[in-house]
Amino acid sequence: MTSGRSPNISRQPIYISPKNFADYLSYQQGYCLFLDIDGTLADFTLNPKDSVIPASTLTLLQKIQTHGVKIAAVTGRSLAEARQMLSPLTLPIAATHGLEIAFDDDSISNDENIVSIDTIELATIRQAIIQSCIPFDDFIVENKPYSVALHFRQAPDLGDMAYTIMTETSKSHPNWTLKSGKYVWEVVPKGVNKGTAILTLLKKIQSAKPLCSIFIGDDITDEAGFMAVQGDSKSLADDSQLIKGMGIKVGCEPTSANYYVRNTHEVTVLLDSLLSFCQQHNALVKKIVRHVV
Repeated sequence: MTSGRSPNISRQPIYISPKNFADYLSYQQGYCLFLDIDGTLADFTLNPKDSVIPASTLTLLQKIQTHGVKIAAVTGRSLAEARQMLSPLTLPIAATHGLEIAFDDDSISNDENIVSIDTIELATIRQAIIQSCIPFDDFIVENKPYSVALHFRQAPDLGDMAYTIMTETSKSHPNWTLKSGKYVWEVVPKGVNKGTAILTLLKKIQSAKPLCSIFIGDDITDEAGFMAVQGDSKSLADDSQLIKGMGIKVGCEPTSANYYVRNTHEVTVLLDSLLSFCQQHNALVKKIVRHVV
């Protein structure tokens, strides 16, 4: 749920039965998997710090990785928080909606930013938001390295007040913009979204053989990611980079994704189906190799 100021999205996605996800896949195609965290891998909680990814889900993702599927996280979380939640998994992460990107390759980490950040201006914005929130005990101000988020999860009726505080604060900072999410408004630098973040990650993890990209997410901020993997984004700077893949929304709200599942439990079932597909594919490849030899 948001304050109601969400984009005008009218597409009715197709429901995917999680147990039958393998029916949508082909042995002739390689895959890469992009995953949001909150509301996708981890259940939504009133306090963001209480959210965890179940150990069983992390084990499942690790097994999928070992079968050759490239996996990356695309999240609104800070890079430090995302790494902590995903541990012991090591994978590329686009954090803070793409403001922080890390390509983890063995022990080598290459952290980079897509846009330059005015840290002095960010500090000014952060302080103004904190001051405006003093009268409201139920607001949670989340200080990220390159953005500031105001959560009203504990008091949804304060959504309009949160919006007012954030719009008034950002009004005098033209190089910054607001992003809406589930019970949250966030001030971020202009020019970054999860669509561009996915394309940046894909440049790094793409193999010689083109991969079909799958992105699973649940929030308004994930819409740019759905459009990017499906190749129908009108908002990205370089349309030549767009690729055809699958956008999967978690939840039945209107979306630009072509497909949806109902909740985080069904995401886990879907991932288990993906693992079974990978295991069957690898077994088939081994059988063919033995026959040729």
